[in-house]
Amino acid sequence: MPLNEFDIINQYFNRAIAPESAVIKGIGDDGAIVSPTVGKQLVMSVDTMVAGCHFPENTSPFNIGSRALCTSLSDLAAMGAKPLWFTLGLTLPESYNEWLEQFSAGLFSIADRYHCELIGGDITRGPLTITIQVHGEVFPDTILRRDGAVAGDQVFVTGPLGDGAAALAALQNEISISLEDHHYLSKRFYSPEPQIIAGQTIAALAHSAIDISDGLLADAAHIAKASGVAIVLHIDRIPTAKALKNVDRERRLRWLLTGGDDYQLLFTVAAKRVGELADLISQKHIHAYCIGEVRADNSGQYHVRCFDQGQRYHIGKCHESGYQHFTT
Repeated sequence: MPLNEFDIINQYFNRAIAPESAVIKGIGDDGAIVSPTVGKQLVMSVDTMVAGCHFPENTSPFNIGSRALCTSLSDLAAMGAKPLWFTLGLTLPESYNEWLEQFSAGLFSIADRYHCELIGGDITRGPLTITIQVHGEVFPDTILRRDGAVAGDQVFVTGPLGDGAAALAALQNEISISLEDHHYLSKRFYSPEPQIIAGQTIAALAHSAIDISDGLLADAAHIAKASGVAIVLHIDRIPTAKALKNVDRERRLRWLLTGGDDYQLLFTVAAKRVGELADLISQKHIHAYCIGEVRADNSGQYHVRCFDQGQRYHIGKCHESGYQHFTT
């Protein structure tokens, strides 16, 4: 039997606030009241996911919940922030117990993992849509932004790329892969690990950072434009998961460069501090792979250029901008 709005909230989303929480008032009033940590700044980001656009319409409710919060938390990771709270806007065609039970279980499996409390939101009826706003905190002198890259910086990525696009192809039966690889890619798609620890680890070291959601080329271009520089990428250095090894090279490169939905961090570090990053890598505090460098760009174009084994690599113009809404 369908539930009304307040039944849904109380039964599936209204959880007790921990005594040590900085939440003064969460769900149940006109607004949440929180107490930010003295000396830190708040970071806030909002993302919306629509069925059939951001995930297949036959996706399980548990996976929808986990994916929605994971992808939102990735924005906090990109800014070096510690997750604190989130709000949920949920639009549902129907309010069935089984769906809500599974969705909330998926959502809270991620919330509990990253110690992020649900403090409010809204529920309405309509096509399946999930909007999440995440809140985090960071010290002012360690916040990561897109606009800090400097000529001479080295460009790094925290892990393999292309998994998101490959996963979608596998889920839509466009490629044939082993059960092991299918399981790996499904997990990467539905529970993409937000690089929270990596973001906090590099926060005092990196000049700039962004999470790779729209595609490597598009997100590198965001850094280049915001920082007023050019970025050179060596695509033969980009880490790739074993699950993609048997995919033909051109298709794989297209996924690496423009597929998006990878949620790794792309960041830049001054050449003189690469040794410090190498120490963090060797001590297993972080995974990071050098895939390029930042160069001066006096043209005002702020290009991202790709090289493959030392030779210039060109990709079609239609792929350069990555994923964008309201485009054909």
